[in-house]
Amino acid sequence: MPAADQNATPPGFGITLDTAAAEPRVVVTGELDLLTSPQLQETLAGLIADEKSHRVVADLTGVTFFDSSALNVVLHAQRDAGERHVELEVVPSPAVSRVIELTGVAEHLSVSEDPQS
Repeated sequence: MPAADQNATPPGFGITLDTAAAEPRVVVTGELDLLTSPQLQETLAGLIADEKSHRVVADLTGVTFFDSSALNVVLHAQRDAGERHVELEVVPSPAVSRVIELTGVAEHLSVSEDPQS
């Protein structure tokens, strides 16, 4: 049997970067888990490190599954953003909101319910 491709993207997963708006927006669809979270981490890290960005929106309204590795990526991105004086706003789906609520980390994140805010 061939080994699984570690770089394969699961069906239905996608990250779209909208830099045409006043603030960069990362739109994620599908499952954010151990396999896909590194892609989100890389995208957010690049935007947060960009000295032109003062605010970055992570639109997770299309995320259908969100595990602890994804939560870890978002929490680290929030910390890095704060250190660089960048506002990182997370717009969660119901799946993401549930994990944030269950883990009690809401006070460590800037969460908005409006994907266009």
